[in-house]
Amino acid sequence: MRAYRGNIWRFFVVQGLIHFLLWIPIWVVFLQDKGVSLTQIGVLESVAWVLSAGLEVPSGAIADRWGRKASMAIGTFLYSMAMLLILADALSPMFLLGYALWNTSFAFISGADTAFLYDSLKADGRASEAAKQSGRYLAITQASQGIASVLGAWVATLDITLCFTVGAVTGLMATALVLTFKEPPRLEEGESQLSFWRNLRAAVGIAARRPVVRWLLLLTTGFEVVPFIVYYVLLQPYALAVALPLASLGVVVLGVQLAGVAASSLAHRTQGRVGLSTLVAGGIAITLASTTLLGLLPSIPALAFMLVVALVPSVAQPLLSARLNDMIPSAQRATIISLSALIFELGLAVVIPMLLGLADVFGAPATIGFSAAVYAVTIIPFAILWRAAERTQAARA
Repeated sequence: MRAYRGNIWRFFVVQGLIHFLLWIPIWVVFLQDKGVSLTQIGVLESVAWVLSAGLEVPSGAIADRWGRKASMAIGTFLYSMAMLLILADALSPMFLLGYALWNTSFAFISGADTAFLYDSLKADGRASEAAKQSGRYLAITQASQGIASVLGAWVATLDITLCFTVGAVTGLMATALVLTFKEPPRLEEGESQLSFWRNLRAAVGIAARRPVVRWLLLLTTGFEVVPFIVYYVLLQPYALAVALPLASLGVVVLGVQLAGVAASSLAHRTQGRVGLSTLVAGGIAITLASTTLLGLLPSIPALAFMLVVALVPSVAQPLLSARLNDMIPSAQRATIISLSALIFELGLAVVIPMLLGLADVFGAPATIGFSAAVYAVTIIPFAILWRAAERTQAARA
């Protein structure tokens, strides 16, 4: 009997709701219309991501100690509040609180969500489906974002604030559905529940002592930081720089999301056909080429390379995530996964203000070209060290 089967479809619906982000294609434009410069956006993003990073691991430990369900419910509710507060006057106290919650709310969701999915599958004896279901999870989130992107660009031409008001409503709907989840077992047979701080120390200790886990965490986040900034933040000023109409921006974002959906859905099919190390090396090369060409050939046709930049992390993430889940114990799963999100957010806090500051001076196309160098000096060392750790572990087995 599969007692936790109902969790899976509810989980997917929640992800569809919380990622129905009408503001995705217009959030930078929205802030600029309120009088906020790209440099100021970079500073706001840096502070917000530092706050989010500060909550990431403690929120993962909360999920491990008191339940993934509770953590996700907190996150979806705080997101709803953020969507309403962000409509206040630019840089006012209410606006700044909303901006802080905008990112930090997802700290309670990330880590807890993938741990909840994996533990629900494992409780029903379906752990072997983890990569497949993780791919579906990413496909659903990206499909929801893609649909919202097209609608969001259109809604923005009517009333740009509606893009945020609708987000508050979908966030509350997601919160209500999360509260119907059935919490799966979080402990392996024979394990005991650790206190919050002991659990946190245990998770950090696992990452510190196991080289494969450590480099997998860094590699997974390294795959995402620069591509995320390119297609999520710099896409909008790049599109405006090449004279793409605002209403058409939603179509471009939809294309980016569809590329991610297709890649996430098919990622598990590469298992056993393409080695993970080969996929990692190929993904790095493709991303470097795409960001370089976006910088060298700024034009509307070049926006097609944005799809490629989004595609690579969508292929790699489900497979790297499945590998990481196989290497870590259930009792610390959400906390360790949150370490990955922590590193990702700290990376964004450093790189976003740097790239947006450059974009204010040199323009988005040149900045995207420069981002290829930033990507290379971070991801290539992580890939080499991860591969060496995998070989060492295999030799000891």
